[in-house]
Amino acid sequence: MLGIDLVHIPEFQKQLTLGGATFRHKAFRAEELGNNSLEHLAGVWAAKEAVLKASGLKAGSWTDIHVSYNTQGKPYATAGDRQYEVSIAHHGDYAVAVATESGSS
Repeated sequence: MLGIDLVHIPEFQKQLTLGGATFRHKAFRAEELGNNSLEHLAGVWAAKEAVLKASGLKAGSWTDIHVSYNTQGKPYATAGDRQYEVSIAHHGDYAVAVATESGSS
């Protein structure tokens, strides 16, 4: 399966502001918050949404999806024992991510 998501960064910023630490805790793992820039977090959020769409997981299982980067800086995601190839891009007010299952981790 394939999943894609587009995040409007100004709207995402409002979501982060309104949700505060509670939203960050429910949406991101601690290691995903290492780079706390708005653009980075919007890209990780888009990747989680894309994986959600590709995997059939229930919405709200955000910390069950882990977005990481390999030694070359390429993003990938895991959800349980499933691994996903991920591509994240940013341009202006938008972040976009595409995810496809790549097999077991």
